[in-house]
Amino acid sequence: MNSKDLLNEEIEYKSFFTLNELDKRAFELSDKFGFEIKEVGRSERNHPIYLIKTGNGSKNAFVWGFPHPNEPIGSLTIDWLLNYFGKNPDKLNETDYTWYFIYTADPDGTKLNENWFKGELSIEKYFFNFYRPPGSRMIDWTFPIKYKDFEWKTPLKETEVLMSIIKEIKPDLMYPIHNSGFSGAYFFSTKKFDDEYYKSLTKLTEDLGIPLHMGEPEEECMIEIVKPFYFDFGLADYYEQMKKTGSNPVKVIKHGNNSSFYLLDQNPNSITIKGEVPYFLSEKIKDTSLSSKTRREVWIKFLDDSEKNLEIVQPTVDKILNILKEPNPWYYLAFELKRRWNLKNDSMKNYVNSNPDFDKPASEAEIFTGILGSHFYSGGLIFGQVRRAALECGLDESKIKMLEDKIKECSEFINARAKCEVVPIKKLVQLQLGVLFETIEAIKRNK
Repeated sequence: MNSKDLLNEEIEYKSFFTLNELDKRAFELSDKFGFEIKEVGRSERNHPIYLIKTGNGSKNAFVWGFPHPNEPIGSLTIDWLLNYFGKNPDKLNETDYTWYFIYTADPDGTKLNENWFKGELSIEKYFFNFYRPPGSRMIDWTFPIKYKDFEWKTPLKETEVLMSIIKEIKPDLMYPIHNSGFSGAYFFSTKKFDDEYYKSLTKLTEDLGIPLHMGEPEEECMIEIVKPFYFDFGLADYYEQMKKTGSNPVKVIKHGNNSSFYLLDQNPNSITIKGEVPYFLSEKIKDTSLSSKTRREVWIKFLDDSEKNLEIVQPTVDKILNILKEPNPWYYLAFELKRRWNLKNDSMKNYVNSNPDFDKPASEAEIFTGILGSHFYSGGLIFGQVRRAALECGLDESKIKMLEDKIKECSEFINARAKCEVVPIKKLVQLQLGVLFETIEAIKRNK
């Protein structure tokens, strides 16, 4: 299947599946189409993780959802693929892959996000009900690694499940299905493909009306293939970026490697792909016209605003840490917010102030990225999670009210400036499917 065919496919998802619904779908579709299903492990809170297998190709493909628990679009993409392959066994055979699927690699985190999965989605609703763990508790960032003087050797139980699957099947193609919150679409791979690949996916985003992300990249260490397509990055890239900014990587980085690089150790010829597609978008993210501001001005404003937001929540974070203990997920979040506050942004500010790359004029898209970062990612999402942690602790209403006011302030700020739209679920699934099918075609062309 190619991108053009996908635009004509019936994709009727109106909301995201809850954890119970995902478990039910896994068994219903496996039974309906005769797929193999088995429990391959348990989460930190003892919820089963199911692996579904279909096909009998000469290569192995591993597709899994919820690499982060606030990223449910992949579970619908997997659901569609299971139905498609079940109804079209000839198409399944044509791929020449044996397929392995996991609806959610993070059942516990999925459960903590369910309150925004149903009904009409808005930025404010997302802020109020969002959950995402710190790096030390992220399934796709706790793979073991030894790099220079840095070592991580404490994978989560869910990560160990993925490790065992990767070791056993050594996928030729892996697709941990990520998605972003608010931006344009951007993409990662561990291999560079031919020009046709990038043109096809760019055309698909245009046909779907999803702008490409032309603002600042997610991380400074990302290496561009053709904007906004990047080589995937791992722990070593973070480490070297920390060194470049004058920070101590061993002190700053509190997570392991990701699945892409763990797989490359097991199968050096493997390919991992990722497509970051947003729930919310604004046309401003594709405006490449130059502004009167420098990248330095935009970055320093972002860093200052992010620091102010962290400062606002610190008194509440202190109270949370006095009440909650491990393994409560909100304890880990509060602990990380306290750690980030203690680290400060001084090294990054010094790097921005001294690096001539930041003398360049900022595009309007890059300015928008900075505004978005400080009010969406470093604003509303932090205030929302601290509010949920405060509710868990039973803190007084004045603390809750302050956080709710900050959430609404961030939401109103973004809505007033972004003219944001909620992307229809159908389009998000189509784009994630397009990334997969275009990759398979590119691999065939580049044999």
